[in-house]
Amino acid sequence: MTKRTAGARIGAATCLAAGMLLASTVPAGATSTPDSANPIDHIVSNMTVDELIGQMTWTYVYGNSADDASMAEQNQERYGVDTPREVVETFDLGGVLYFAWSNPGIVSDPELTAELSNGLQAVSVGDEGSGIPLATTIDQEGGIVARMGAPMTVLPGNMALGATFDAALARAQGEILGSELAAVGVNADFAPVVDVNTNPANPVIGVRSMGEDPQNVAALGVAQIEGMQSQGVAAAAKHFPGHGDTETDSHTGLPIVTYDRATLDQHLLPFEAAIDAGVDMIMTAHVIVEELDPEMPGTLSPAVLTGLLREELGFDGLITTDALDMEALKELPDNPLTDGEIAVLAIQAGSDILLMSPDVPATFEAVNAAVESGDITRERLEESVTRILEWKVERGVWEEDPSVPVDEVMDVVGSAEHTATAQEIADRSVTLLRNEGDLLPLDGDESVFVTGWGQSGVPGLAQAFTDRGVETDHLYTANFPSAEQIAQAAEAAEGHDAIVLMTHTPANAAQTQSQRDLLAALQATDVPVVHVPVRNPYDVAWENPAPAQLVTYGYQRPSLQAVADVVLGNVEPTGKLPVNIPTADGEGVLHPIGFGLGYEDEEPQHPQDPDQEHGFFLSNSWRGGVADHAFMYGRFSDEVLIGDWDGDGRDSITVRRGNTFFVNNAPRGGTADRVFAYGRPGDDVLVGDWDGDGEDTLAVRRGATFHVKNSLSGGAADHVVTYGRPGDDVLVGDWDGDGEDTFAVRRGATFHVRNAMAGGRADATFTYGRAGDEVLAGDWNGDGEDTFGVRRGRTFHIANSLRGGAAEIVMDFGRPGDEVYVGDWDGNGIDTIGLRRTP
Repeated sequence: MTKRTAGARIGAATCLAAGMLLASTVPAGATSTPDSANPIDHIVSNMTVDELIGQMTWTYVYGNSADDASMAEQNQERYGVDTPREVVETFDLGGVLYFAWSNPGIVSDPELTAELSNGLQAVSVGDEGSGIPLATTIDQEGGIVARMGAPMTVLPGNMALGATFDAALARAQGEILGSELAAVGVNADFAPVVDVNTNPANPVIGVRSMGEDPQNVAALGVAQIEGMQSQGVAAAAKHFPGHGDTETDSHTGLPIVTYDRATLDQHLLPFEAAIDAGVDMIMTAHVIVEELDPEMPGTLSPAVLTGLLREELGFDGLITTDALDMEALKELPDNPLTDGEIAVLAIQAGSDILLMSPDVPATFEAVNAAVESGDITRERLEESVTRILEWKVERGVWEEDPSVPVDEVMDVVGSAEHTATAQEIADRSVTLLRNEGDLLPLDGDESVFVTGWGQSGVPGLAQAFTDRGVETDHLYTANFPSAEQIAQAAEAAEGHDAIVLMTHTPANAAQTQSQRDLLAALQATDVPVVHVPVRNPYDVAWENPAPAQLVTYGYQRPSLQAVADVVLGNVEPTGKLPVNIPTADGEGVLHPIGFGLGYEDEEPQHPQDPDQEHGFFLSNSWRGGVADHAFMYGRFSDEVLIGDWDGDGRDSITVRRGNTFFVNNAPRGGTADRVFAYGRPGDDVLVGDWDGDGEDTLAVRRGATFHVKNSLSGGAADHVVTYGRPGDDVLVGDWDGDGEDTFAVRRGATFHVRNAMAGGRADATFTYGRAGDEVLAGDWNGDGEDTFGVRRGRTFHIANSLRGGAAEIVMDFGRPGDEVYVGDWDGNGIDTIGLRRTP
């Protein structure tokens, strides 16, 4: 789904189709067939205020079918009626949410879920309903937050995905979620979490995040969004403007963050990428960000939702609150709020959707009163409802028959392909952090004792070892073991060849201590311990570490299977930390982002080490020898682009994933200085200073047509020009020294150079090098005019003028298999060579 412009979301064809459809499904207040140019406008303008509030109200209903009265007591307590049907009809709901505790059948019965969806949709479009299909929604993130379990595909979770650093797997995860939810009639998923988990003490996000690196979170988040929405299910990036640096769970208290705008921008980066990628929805955070609004949490703050999200970031999709029944909204200092006041403030802040209001009748009463008093205008409600209805048309929710085929559900959910992908994510996520004495992998003929955290996880992991032919015993010690249970585990471990201990970081420090005591007791035996944190990876920093440490970022079945395979050597550990692991005292970094061992490693390789084997190696002069800069940036699968992005005279590295660019303004690793989307994932991308302002930007090429941008931003091109032929090799340079880059095309060993951003005939044509040479463009002597160099193996032949003949410089640098890039790394006006070496 492409990014939309307010007021122009539905094209003429869509409007016509909508008009034909909506004529038979009009709310009670819209008594005539829509005959305006925009049928949505017609419908909204004829709605009552209650009908408008109803469309903005998305909440849960108790029961496994539309007419299930088995949970009437709960429905009566919350809504004053008995069945899901009556809730939908009474309030003309715009959407419903599924939970295990409100719709218990969804946990393990996908066909029942599809029947529930079909029944609720029939109610909503029926004679007593709103006439408009429902948004049927769920929190199905994968990992520890998944409302539906097997036979739906069980996914390892977001931080496990983050440890793969693989956008293709992230897209596959999104496609799995989207296709399976669509099959059961769910049309919106409150996922993915794109919070950047920078706080190890975060009690609510943790492994729900894809990590601590904003670039990785942005890339994987965008890929998930694109995958999910490609299956017709809306994605919702959450929790805006970031819940990753909190120490309070907003379900139980009010988090407050005090960081500056520069830090905030790092947390915003994945949301900006999601917006550029066309995410349908963004969910708010019940978090006070003092830099933006010291008084109100994001959910209730106009500065956050309207000022930042709508106006500054340009988001025009749906804004939904997080659940309005969370305690954070009731704990504003010196500002107790009623449920009705919370709903009013959320609308005034800019939210379109009131999610899970704890008192729906009070919400209707308060919003009606606010409209009567002028605190909320009818136009403000119509704005949100228009946006909701347009989304329902665009996303395919509003169809003449919104039901799904129940008999086809099991052809989709839990398929062999989906299960294999989930297992691949798990296998590639397991991260080996310690392996003293090459304890791992085990030979397979040892006896193993599994113990520790997880009432189902401990026997599940033990079974995985047994299934692989390993003699295995196990003892679940309680999640937070007592001294007696610790002693029992240590005694039971005696006589085995290896202990596999599962731990799980809770929010309570005292509970953590009991798990540390268990580790110490097991270490005191003569049996070597393999420590496996199965939630947050920070447990590995405990004092007196086990000789082997593996982190999984989750305890779902695929992760347990992966642990068994890695321990036994059936799978090579390839996961890399997506977060920094602090030292035990919190004063330093024990293991940095990107760290992870393999069984083939002779010694640990920290990506930040200047003498690393792989990464970028940049030279500031025309000589061989040692590089002047050596660092890691991005991922080895990234496409690399070189340019002076900020006009400081120094070139640096940008990496591209799909149509998302991660820009770095210095020859170093670390976090990107800027992330944005431009063009399409399959475009050829070229870098140049097209307007001579000193800052390089991008052009994308499709065939012989070039779409040139003069700024690092998305949106329309500043120039569109055709030059050369679709099959030509294209090079960029300032051939005449006027400060503006243009194109040259190469055919064999012949170069056709153009000095203006235009089509037509070449300004210079000549032959240089051999047809099979790799060709580089740069200003090798600092005269302001770019020329060509050719590379053969590790030897470079450089010419300082646009002509044939002999090279002025011949130099050896790097290895024949290295990727080569050209840039002025130190700002002295002379371009030189950089290399990237991948494993």
